[in-house]
Amino acid sequence: MYAIIRTGGHQEKVSAGEQITVDYLNQRGVGDTVTFPALLVSTDDGNVVSDHKELADKAKVTGTVVQHIKADKVDVFQYRNKTGYRRHTGHRQPMTLVEITEIRLGDVVATAPVPVEEPEQPAETTTEAAAPKPKKAAAKKAPPKKSTAKKAAPKKAAPKKK
Repeated sequence: MYAIIRTGGHQEKVSAGEQITVDYLNQRGVGDTVTFPALLVSTDDGNVVSDHKELADKAKVTGTVVQHIKADKVDVFQYRNKTGYRRHTGHRQPMTLVEITEIRLGDVVATAPVPVEEPEQPAETTTEAAAPKPKKAAAKKAPPKKSTAKKAAPKKAAPKKK
C-alpha cells in the first residue's frame, strides 16, 4: 500500500516504514507524531482512491519525527565581469526526517514491517575451535635499493695566463 501526501508545498509518494525528508516542522520535537493529508491512496489489491471527500473521511497517513537535519549546502556565487565584483555565500536549508508509521484507508491499515531478529549462530564445535589455523609465512622485504646518483667529475685546473 502506498499514498501520495502533501507536505510543505510538495507531494511525496510514501509507503509504511519509509523515511522521508520534509521541510522543517518547527512545532514538532523528536518522537512526536505527525499527520499528513493524503491526496491519493493505493491498496495492495490495486484499488486506488483519489476522491477528496472520501479521502478526508477515511484516509490518514501518520509518521514520527526522527530528527531535525540540514540539507546539503547550496553555494551562491555572484560575479560581474571586468569590475572585480565577487560575492560568495552559502545556505543550508533546515529539514525534518520523518518515518511513515502507518497508512490508513478506512478499515485497511498498512504498518511498518517489524524487523525480524535472526537467531544467533550456535557456538563452534570443540574440534573446529581446538584445531589451530595454519599461519601464513611472512613475506620477506626486499633490501633497500642503492642510490645510483652519479658522482660529479673532478674539475680540471684552468690553464695559467702568461
